[in-house]
Amino acid sequence: MNAERRTHAARGIGHLAWAVIAMLGLGGCRDAAAPPPVSAPVPQASAVLYGRVVGSDHAPASPADWQVRVTAEYEDGSAAQPHDRESGGDLFAFKVVPGKRVRLYFEAVPYQATVTEFLDVSRDDSVPLRVPDIVMDRIRWTMALFAQGNGEAFGRNLEAQAAMAEATGSSDIFVANLEFYRKASAKFPDCMRKIEAFEATPRHATLVREAEHRGVPVGLLKGLVTAPGNTALREPESLRALAAAPAVAGSLRTVARQALAGTDQASAPAAPPVTPAVRTPPR
Repeated sequence: MNAERRTHAARGIGHLAWAVIAMLGLGGCRDAAAPPPVSAPVPQASAVLYGRVVGSDHAPASPADWQVRVTAEYEDGSAAQPHDRESGGDLFAFKVVPGKRVRLYFEAVPYQATVTEFLDVSRDDSVPLRVPDIVMDRIRWTMALFAQGNGEAFGRNLEAQAAMAEATGSSDIFVANLEFYRKASAKFPDCMRKIEAFEATPRHATLVREAEHRGVPVGLLKGLVTAPGNTALREPESLRALAAAPAVAGSLRTVARQALAGTDQASAPAAPPVTPAVRTPPR
């Protein structure tokens, strides 16, 4: 019986691996039918990291429009190509250079960003590496971060989230999430003061400029989070532009589309929690 269970588990992992490899477009017949020209550069060997990423409020399943920005970082400081990509629903797959140590960042609105430990990628690039399931905490006042209104812990977390946005270039996600932190901090004055102090720093000003450069109307984000319906009535064209901005994270574009469609989920009842398997390490 144990052998049979192991066989079923192996088949399940195998099916997930093939699903994400198909998502990356590996081994497609179209490529085989059209060989590259003689002058084309030899492609660099690549391995695949794959797995699932969900939100802590996703029970029993992730929503159909769920997307997460996944970013790779090599321990040796070399640049990952591609630098980032969006998940396909709750599945993610990332091509990396075999023989290196790499970690993956996961960022979405309105969820706490998280990062894996560095992973050793096998030099055998024929073997995809399954990453343990990633569970991202939804930003809301009930999360453990706000336990007893601990302003110091909240401030350290805010700085860590900013550092991850700087490392990945995800200023668009961070400045949007800052408004969700503000909304969640309404019951916790010490946490609110930490947000106000952070907003007075050059670091915040730089992240705002970068987000605006990506196409985020930063001045509308507070209204989009606290009163999405009213914001959609007042600034429909701005939200349509945000929903279509190609450089903006899919999760933030979804928030804009939900506001325009009157289907905002920011105040939805909390679902049974999902226990995170990977957490943001302390910095």
